Amino acid sequence: MKLLCILILLLAFAFPGFGQISPSLKAGIGYNYVIDEDESISPDFHTITGYPNFYAEIPFPIKIRMKPRLSINPGLAYNFFKESKVNGDTITGKNHKLNHQSLSGYVKVLYQYKIPGNTEAFLYLGPIGGINLITKTKGTKTVYGLNEEIPVYTDNVNENGKDFFKMFYYGFLFGFQPNARKYNFIKPSFEFSYYPDFVYKSIPELITGDVNSDENAQVTYKGIGTFQFTVYLGFRIK
Repeated sequence: MKLLCILILLLAFAFPGFGQISPSLKAGIGYNYVIDEDESISPDFHTITGYPNFYAEIPFPIKIRMKPRLSINPGLAYNFFKESKVNGDTITGKNHKLNHQSLSGYVKVLYQYKIPGNTEAFLYLGPIGGINLITKTKGTKTVYGLNEEIPVYTDNVNENGKDFFKMFYYGFLFGFQPNARKYNFIKPSFEFSYYPDFVYKSIPELITGDVNSDENAQVTYKGIGTFQFTVYLGFRIK
């Protein structure tokens, strides 16, 4: 909550700084490609799929030798993933279908390299670190073959997503802003980023061979990285 308050204050004080090659406000939509190797054996499987995510951030330019070489970009991000996990079958098995959502605050520290020549285009790169402020996991967990009286049992899930989204995350990014005059109202940019251990999946280590026995399973968590591609529209605000 403290980070959220700080971000709001930064947004409030950022608008006067529009005389820069970076825009005053950036809003983006991106896609997460999940780097998850499913080591299960058919018909078992476990998949995590990324869906469109949304960003809003404020660039704060830092001048070096009277030129805007660095930029500190605090912002907010919304991420959405679907998880499907099947162990066994509809006779004796489990089937999990879960939706994971998060709202996070982040800060980018970027180095900007203006492309030589008569252009305002520039490249930028740097690290990013964030904290998940609000997380939510919703969906169903179905167990088959529990016993003769209850052959199928479905449990509705509605809880925080702290097991899927850990509190802190970090990554590295590279971006490009095409030629746009300093005083253009809208400035597009394109960004590629990589996050190691961005999300986590549970891996039950069964002590017995019974896929229906939670009591005989020790759950561990494996971090999974993502590649992200994001398209931003930057706005110059007077």
